[in-house]
Amino acid sequence: MNLKPDNMTHDDEMPYEKCMKYGPEVLSDAELLAVLLRTGTRESSVMEVSRQVLELNPQYDGLVGIMHFGTKEYSRIRGIGKVKSVQLSAVGEIARRIWNRRKRIKNMRFTESRQVADYYMEDLRYLCHEVVRVLYLDHHMQLIDEKLLSVGTGSRSAVSSREIFIEALKLSASCFIMVHNHPTGDPEPSEDDIRFTMELDRAGQIIGIGLIDHVVIGDNVYFSFREQGIIGGK
Repeated sequence: MNLKPDNMTHDDEMPYEKCMKYGPEVLSDAELLAVLLRTGTRESSVMEVSRQVLELNPQYDGLVGIMHFGTKEYSRIRGIGKVKSVQLSAVGEIARRIWNRRKRIKNMRFTESRQVADYYMEDLRYLCHEVVRVLYLDHHMQLIDEKLLSVGTGSRSAVSSREIFIEALKLSASCFIMVHNHPTGDPEPSEDDIRFTMELDRAGQIIGIGLIDHVVIGDNVYFSFREQGIIGGK
């Protein structure tokens, strides 16, 4: 471990040099971003630009926002052009993939609604648009694959039952779980949510690929159609 000596101070050192000397673990969130951004503007230092990134949305704690911001958000900051916004977006995607790495672990089983909600909560609860994901499972309730089937531009997203079952047939799935988020933070299903879920449930019974659950993610809360007895389970 590359720790700085007790008698040394590096408060005035540039983040890049600081990282080279003592390692990234001594850097603050803003300094880590400054290492990536490298330069600021005539009006703002790279550290000031980094702090503006961290303050883009107060609901996120420190670097958590990097997993949720895109090029549109970064473009609001003077000193971050197309290249830097793409770089930061790529870092956010890397962080998301590391966070969700367990999704690709073989033999992961989903037998309870709470497991599904816990699995997706941090990934979906802060989004300002609606997304639809489907977990495809084998007859042991083990994860075969997970698909992102829709990304909405606002509070609505569109996905058809046809594409859900096409993917299920491709993967030879025995059953599936649907997951989507409500950007409002309230997971209570809409009339459209209920109608579409019932259609999926009926179609699944006919085709022989059952809908195990539909979980709606809100802000640290969720709604399960299975737990509420609206649809049956396997």
